[in-house]
Order: sequence, then structure tokens, then C-alpha cells
Amino acid sequence: MTDTAPLVSVFMPVYNAGIYLAEAIDSILNQTYTNFEFVILNDGSTDKSEEIIKSFNDPRIRLENNERNIGLIASLNRGLTLCKGKYIARMDQDDISLPTRLEKQISWLEGHPEYGLIGCWFEDFGDQIEPKIVRYSSDDTHIRIRHLYQTHISHPTAVLRTEIIRKHQLTFDPDFVHGEDYNFWVTLSSYALLSNYEEVLVRKRDHPRSITNQFASTMHATCTRVKQRQFAAMGAPLSITEADLYTRFADTEWDFSESEMNSLVEILTRISEANKKSAFINIPSFEYYLAEKWFHLCYQNKHIRSKSQQYFNKIKFSTGFKAPGLAAMRMMLRSLRLPV
Repeated sequence: MTDTAPLVSVFMPVYNAGIYLAEAIDSILNQTYTNFEFVILNDGSTDKSEEIIKSFNDPRIRLENNERNIGLIASLNRGLTLCKGKYIARMDQDDISLPTRLEKQISWLEGHPEYGLIGCWFEDFGDQIEPKIVRYSSDDTHIRIRHLYQTHISHPTAVLRTEIIRKHQLTFDPDFVHGEDYNFWVTLSSYALLSNYEEVLVRKRDHPRSITNQFASTMHATCTRVKQRQFAAMGAPLSITEADLYTRFADTEWDFSESEMNSLVEILTRISEANKKSAFINIPSFEYYLAEKWFHLCYQNKHIRSKSQQYFNKIKFSTGFKAPGLAAMRMMLRSLRLPV
């Protein structure tokens, strides 16, 4: 990066963007923070996407074209090489960045050099859905815990520290199609801390042509492999079935059969012991998280109602977790088969 390079590169890959592209571009050009280049990579669009991009007369836009359609992951990796800024802010062709997005995220990263990425809260919206605010945690440890069962950074909200990407030669892995961002965040977390800005700075559009809606089954399979990769790194490799069972547990589902509860006892004990050895995630925080989740599952699961105390006691967590008083009393009374 030269002295004249912009502090921020906003990167947006485009492929047949349709009616939403102009609004997405406008949302970046109207940012309160202005020291950026806007790298738009046209991935062989066959509609009017290139014409729409060229209709904007703004020197900050740098239009690049792939010679042919190479797909999202290859385009993302080309984008990492095209961007010149100290930071790379991701943007999707159908979303909207609110005016202060760059100003707030860049200011935060400038003040927290130990962090390699910051996302933000966002609003899910679309013609067929009720708008919903999604609030992801800003705490690095909590993000790492959440990453054991789902991504906790929304890709079009992410701003990345370019130096870390260059130093560790990070790229989006084509083996993790439709989950490449989730896998990238997990890899990046080996080298830097992660956070989310606790304010809605992006409006994320839900529509039938979105990747999430078109490729749900592929995305599920890919995300399961990302989870497996993390548990293996922790020292507790899980099968696909075990990883899916852990996801149901972490997603606060209460409907587990007694057989599944027994499997969870084995899985949670195994990952707890593995993490104590590897310190893959902050040990006290992870132990407390597991203990709290396990208590509430035992308390809420109707299939083991009279055995809830027995099941809770099957796992020994060294976290100092103390069950809520009233719930703990009710659990004990159930075990004695007394009316609650």
C-alpha cells in the first residue's frame, strides 16, 4: 500500500445483479466516510449490470471485469488481490450499507489493532418477510463459541484488516462452497480477534435469488464440515451425526430423546476435556457456556422429566456454574417424583 492508497477498499463482486444493484452502489457512495476506493468486480454478467455500474460518475469506483464467469469464491479471492486499502470492507450487490457504516467500523478498527475483523448488527428485510434486527455478539470469546455451530459474522457486514490477510496468505477455500465466509472467519480467528459493532449498519436483503435461499442444503453440509474442522482442531473430532447433534444442543432445542441425551453426555464430556487440554477456546468461558446450556436442556426436556437431575449430574463441569434457584429446586423435586 502506497502513501496515496485509500485507507479502505470497499469490495463488491457482481453477477447479474438486477434491480438492486444501483441502490447498493448508492449506499456506498453516500457514506459519511469518504477515503475509500470502491472495487466492483463484474463476474461476466449477462444482464445490464456493467451498464448500471458505468452510469455512476464517481472517481472512487474502480470497475474490474473477469474475462468470463468464474464464480463467487474465485471472484472473492481475486478481490483480495485487487484491493489496495489498509482495510477491506465487504459489500453485496443486493444489500444496503447505512451512511455511517464505514465511519464507525473503520474508527473502531483503528482503535483496536489486535482485531482482524469487525462485522456489525444488521436488519434482515425483503418483500416477503417482516424486517428483523439480528444482533451478533461483540465479544471475541462468545463469537468463537458460536462458531462451533454457526457463523456469527455476516459476510456483507465484514471489514477486514488487509495486513493479516497478506501476512498469512489467507484466501476463501473453494472446498467450502456456500460456507466459504464461515470457514474464512474461523481461519482468520487463528491469527486475530473478531468482533461485531453493536449497531445496525447494514440492511441485508432477503429474496428468492439469494444464495441462502437457493443453496440451503449445500450450505448446511458445508457448515457442518466447518464445525467438524474446529472440533478436530480442539482435539475432539466429531462425526457428521455428532456435529449435527451438538448444533441442535447449541441452538437451544429441547426435544431430545433419552438415547440422544446419552449421546450428548458423551459428546459434551469429550469436547470439554479436549478443550481443557488444547485451550482452543477460553476454558472457563466455554465450561460455563456448556454447563448453562446443559442445565436448561435437562430442565426443559420433557422426555427425561423425572430424570432431569440425574442427567445434569452426568456431566461434571468445573466452571462454578450455579443453577437458578427455583429451577434447581424444581429439578430436585422432579427427581423425587414430587409435585412441582
